Amino acid sequence: MANLLQAQDMEMERADTLGGDMTGGAGQQGPPGERGGGGQQGVAPVPEQEGQINFQSSDSLVFVFDTSRTATLYGSASVSHSAGQLKAGKVSLNLDQNIVSADTQTPEDTLSQPVLIRENDEVRSNRIDFNYETEKGRFEVARVNIQDGRVTGTRVKKTGPHVVFLEDAIYSTCMLDHPHYYIQADRMKVVDEEKIFFERARLFILDIPYPLVFPFGYLPGKFDRRQSGLLEPTYAFQNKQTRGLGLQNLGWFQYFNDYITAQASMDIFTSGSYFVDAQTNYRLRDKFSGSIQIGYSNDNSGLEPTDPSYQTTVQKRLAISHQQDFSPYASFNSNINLRTADYFQQNSYDPSDRAETSTSSNVNYRYRHPDGTYNFDISIRQNQNFKTNVTRLSGPDMNFSLKRFSPFEDDQTTSENERWYENISVSYQNTFDSEFNYSPTQQDSARYNWFEVLLDPRKYEEATGDDEHFQYGFRQQADISLGQILNSRFLNLSANANYNEYWFPSSTRKSFNPDSNRVEERRAQGFTTARDFSTGLSFSTTVYGLMNANIGNLQSFRHTMRPSLSLSYRPDFSSDFWGFYRTVQTGPQREDGTVPEQRYSIFENEVYSGPGRGEQRSLGFSINNTFEAKQVKRDSTGEKQENVVRLIDQLNMSSSYNFAADSLKLADLNTSFSARVIDGMSIRASANFNFYERNESGNKIDRFLLTNSGNPLEMTRFSASTSYSFDWGRSGGLQTSNRDPHFPANYDPLNQRMFHPVDPHFNTQPVQEFNSPFSFSVNFSYRWNLNPTGSNRTSATINANNINLKLTPRWDFRTQIGYDFVRKELTPSQFSLNRSMHCWNLSFTMNPFGESQYYFFSLRIDAGQLQGIIQKLPILNNLERSSTPTGRRAPRGFR
Repeated sequence: MANLLQAQDMEMERADTLGGDMTGGAGQQGPPGERGGGGQQGVAPVPEQEGQINFQSSDSLVFVFDTSRTATLYGSASVSHSAGQLKAGKVSLNLDQNIVSADTQTPEDTLSQPVLIRENDEVRSNRIDFNYETEKGRFEVARVNIQDGRVTGTRVKKTGPHVVFLEDAIYSTCMLDHPHYYIQADRMKVVDEEKIFFERARLFILDIPYPLVFPFGYLPGKFDRRQSGLLEPTYAFQNKQTRGLGLQNLGWFQYFNDYITAQASMDIFTSGSYFVDAQTNYRLRDKFSGSIQIGYSNDNSGLEPTDPSYQTTVQKRLAISHQQDFSPYASFNSNINLRTADYFQQNSYDPSDRAETSTSSNVNYRYRHPDGTYNFDISIRQNQNFKTNVTRLSGPDMNFSLKRFSPFEDDQTTSENERWYENISVSYQNTFDSEFNYSPTQQDSARYNWFEVLLDPRKYEEATGDDEHFQYGFRQQADISLGQILNSRFLNLSANANYNEYWFPSSTRKSFNPDSNRVEERRAQGFTTARDFSTGLSFSTTVYGLMNANIGNLQSFRHTMRPSLSLSYRPDFSSDFWGFYRTVQTGPQREDGTVPEQRYSIFENEVYSGPGRGEQRSLGFSINNTFEAKQVKRDSTGEKQENVVRLIDQLNMSSSYNFAADSLKLADLNTSFSARVIDGMSIRASANFNFYERNESGNKIDRFLLTNSGNPLEMTRFSASTSYSFDWGRSGGLQTSNRDPHFPANYDPLNQRMFHPVDPHFNTQPVQEFNSPFSFSVNFSYRWNLNPTGSNRTSATINANNINLKLTPRWDFRTQIGYDFVRKELTPSQFSLNRSMHCWNLSFTMNPFGESQYYFFSLRIDAGQLQGIIQKLPILNNLERSSTPTGRRAPRGFR
């Protein structure tokens, strides 16, 4: 920098003072305003050449060349160099030593403290001495900002571009001038703004020192999501008498690349209990995504095997999720969930997880032709019921379907001269289904699980007594329909015909064994086919009823009724003509010479049941009703506004009469009702009614109720449900009205009433308006089923979900609660209270009802690195407490 101020050096041999707003550049000539390029007011322009220095001040510039070449800028001074930018109230440049010094013009000036800016780094101090050649510096009472906090020191020395030493230093993630919490150390070293090393450090919370002193240590000053590292464990001390002491969330996070991450964590206790959870996530944008999760827990109900009621429980879980789009027309999705029966009971406190009594998995592949000509699907589904220990595996199932087409359609024909046969349409699909059912004879103490017997047919036969290990079949379906037979705008008459064909690899044969006096069953291997068909004719129309009546702001009413009749025919495929059903003797010959017999289908044990039994010549009828009204309102100007409101969305009734049946020809009457009472609230109800009397066993007999009892119907099932959702104050958030403040006409400084505990303006001003966001949803359901031989089955529950109330801008209350009216008890519920403070978060979650009662209390610092330290320190670890016997994580959505 020897040529710095070279143009002025030849002309000045003593101190000169230049007044006014000074802007200049090193080694450049010309008007000051044109040197160094343009720049904003109060900031020196960025240098255009290597080694160039640009400067600017709002007051004056003083050059001194007696003993050393120095330049001093006064008033909002700014100096820019490739090594960084320095701003202060006064800046001095020593050109011989390449040092820039900055401080305030007066000690009382706190608005123009020196600030050194290098790239994205900013250091604020009372005084700065910086060598722009070596990029080393010395600071007094400097504050160094890092990504997740701030470091302050009374003496700061910068020994390199990325290394800073501090004495009497303070580190905190609270960005207040006086932080709520901090670590104070005799010496600190900051490297790359990511690593903080300290000596003789102490933790302060609200200026209260923690009793322990750390002789040395390390803190991460930056959290990089793309970096692998250890998970911070948590000290577990609940239920020490059964589990002992332990650590939770001890593990490792592995960042492989931008597409794959993995995490493994463990909870381990001195009793030998442990819980391991490992998860891998992967994602390639617009291609595929998924995750793999493995859970394993081993819980001992005591500290020693000699303890009373000592027991070891092992639970496992495997969850795999994968989604992939091969093209806009082909996709693959899988969601596999496998676990032991009590995994969630032992390792989760989420009521939804604990209420699950079964697990389901599915794998699907779908392809849709670009023109929609055909669709092709492959799927596998698995369901395991832990209550009954029954597992069902369906798949692989394949389905191929053609788009419905009209073979006689003519594009040149209009609706006026359209022929009847042009309305014929055809559809076709075929399905291949396979099925595996595992229902062990000893459900509670089955020797093999479903996966073992799936792979070994011998174990399947041993556990179930059935040699049919796997079932599969193929079905083809064709449908022909003829629409709009009548050329009428008011009547719709259509016809249809359905044809099904079944292919099976085997069939069933039954025979009576007189020695054992029982019916024996065997499988007849060999390809077998079956087929059935049905035809139908349907008629429908729409009838409108209008009524002009004024009820409030409702001026007219409309009733829309859609009656329909349908005739259907299907032959009796159980007759000997078709050969799908056979007769078997079921017992020894009776005294009157007759033999008890039973009709059975040879396909009753196949994946499809085959053609149905009994002739069908039925007449079906249904009536769908909708009730509407015209609502008329007038505003303050008298302008009329009309809109149509629905009083009843649906009121439907349906039944059928089978002329071919030998008894009980009239089917049950099915009814349904739905209506929206107010915005956000709807009511749904359905009921079934029986027309026939019953015998002592509760079975229907061919005699109408109306004949003897005089009651035409008997209700056999009823269900009703309603739901309501409410959301208020979301758009504006928490708000208060902006009324003008009260200013008295004459201010009396001796009047201290404004500091009185009672508001002096109480009851003299209107109540402050308050808008608090509040939302909830309520669901009520009632079910009743008739039991002719015993007590009727009834259930009635009400659940209030997603209750969220913003009490204040920082207080948040959330809950979900339910009540069972039949059992007269509260269902498992959750209550959560959260307080968001500056740099802190307070939360309390509890479930006081049901079997799994618990609570979670937490007072946490928002910054993870300091929170990890505080949670592990004695005494301070009480800031997180819970009553869970397993110590597992808090429920989802309540942390």
